[in-house]
Amino acid sequence: MNGSMSAWTDRLRAARALVGSVLLAMAVVGGGAATLMAQPDDHVVAWVNGEAITKDELYQEMVRYVGPQALEELILARLVRQEALAQGVTVDSDEIAGELAAIEEQAGGPEQLAAALAGYNMTVEDLKEQIALNLTVRSLVAGGIEVTDDEVRSYFDENRERLGQPEQVRARHILVKTREEAEELRDQILAGADFAEVARAHSTDPGSAAQGGDLGWFGRGQMVQPFEEAAFALEPGELSEPVETAYGYHLILVEDRQDAQEAIFDDGMRASIREMLFEQKLSQRIPEWLNELRSGAEVEILLETEH
Repeated sequence: MNGSMSAWTDRLRAARALVGSVLLAMAVVGGGAATLMAQPDDHVVAWVNGEAITKDELYQEMVRYVGPQALEELILARLVRQEALAQGVTVDSDEIAGELAAIEEQAGGPEQLAAALAGYNMTVEDLKEQIALNLTVRSLVAGGIEVTDDEVRSYFDENRERLGQPEQVRARHILVKTREEAEELRDQILAGADFAEVARAHSTDPGSAAQGGDLGWFGRGQMVQPFEEAAFALEPGELSEPVETAYGYHLILVEDRQDAQEAIFDDGMRASIREMLFEQKLSQRIPEWLNELRSGAEVEILLETEH
């Protein structure tokens, strides 16, 4: 029972991030099994050297391997919908569209998302149903979640150092194989060549060359040591000498820097901490709530499996 609850809760989280093999179970149950069950028992689903494999044989294999777990998940989904109806909870289509757009962005676009879903025998419409179920559970459970001002303040006090803004620089770099090439390119830049254009033309770093060598903002501990030491020693607008690392030779141009800042317990900080603590409590409460919902329901299992 607890295992089924855990798997179902994982799928709720996966609906947002499009991760988790638990989606496979829903694809099998929600699509394949329903289609098979709508067909005659003797419907042939495959021929093997002239010998038929029927729908009934396939269905029995599915029941044997995933039947109890899949049925438990369908029961939970049905109970959630019944509870939502009883409480008058509905999910707005705009909410579903917003969640779907976020998932599409994480997947790399609509086409990439559709391809990923196809691997689980799912469609975008299947995913939208899953998102709707996820949002329904959140709506049903969220009302009972409270984050107090004392909890917010305690979290801030215990994590003040981590919540502060560390020292950061924003930089570009050019990576080449030899010191001689790095020095030649440095001379070109000092003579007036545009750093970004030189990076696009000569840098061997595939992750930044197309962006003119732009590395964005980074703090200490994110880059290899020689690179970090050189970058944080530069002032904005200053170009480094060639810097050797295990990857080759770098030219570094620091464009901006931010000094370390201590965390301030202002309205924005309080709101961020409150939201984070709320999500933590919600993720802990959902499996408990599902267990309570399932335990309090009248459910009769008629599925027979072979052992």
